Amino acid sequence: MKTDRILIVDDSEENRYLLRTLLQGHGYDVEEACHGTEALALARKNPPNLIISDILMPVMDGFALCREWKSDARLKPIPFFFYTATYTDGRDRDFALSLGAERFIVKPEEPDAFMAAILETLQQTLPSPAGAGLTAADAQSQGLTGESPIEESVYLKQYNETLIRK
Repeated sequence: MKTDRILIVDDSEENRYLLRTLLQGHGYDVEEACHGTEALALARKNPPNLIISDILMPVMDGFALCREWKSDARLKPIPFFFYTATYTDGRDRDFALSLGAERFIVKPEEPDAFMAAILETLQQTLPSPAGAGLTAADAQSQGLTGESPIEESVYLKQYNETLIRK
């Protein structure tokens, strides 16, 4: 049986280490990126089964990464998790889910609860020819995601409001 591969995106080496240790301890293969641009390049070469991304990062933040991820036909079906300690307001969660993210988890999360969310999502993910994924419609019908990805003008308005709040 093939081991699921998870892409971690966080500019903090310590945060990546903690996640990598937890995930590898549960039998997952882990790949790491320091920011969204690097994550997109890695995923387009070899799509993971799931991505876990921080929000506040240099070069390309998590919101921009999620928007790009969900606009890429090959990556779109792959579950996207936000894992953040900075953006913890309900409006931040709503915005993240409106971009197409399947989960929004606030750091720190208990390891058992965190791993349960990953396992649940991966079990609900149906294999696809691209290597992994759950269709947006499937994710929405299972209650894992918010609304469909938002239009550009709405996205820019909400994105700017979110950044100003922070």
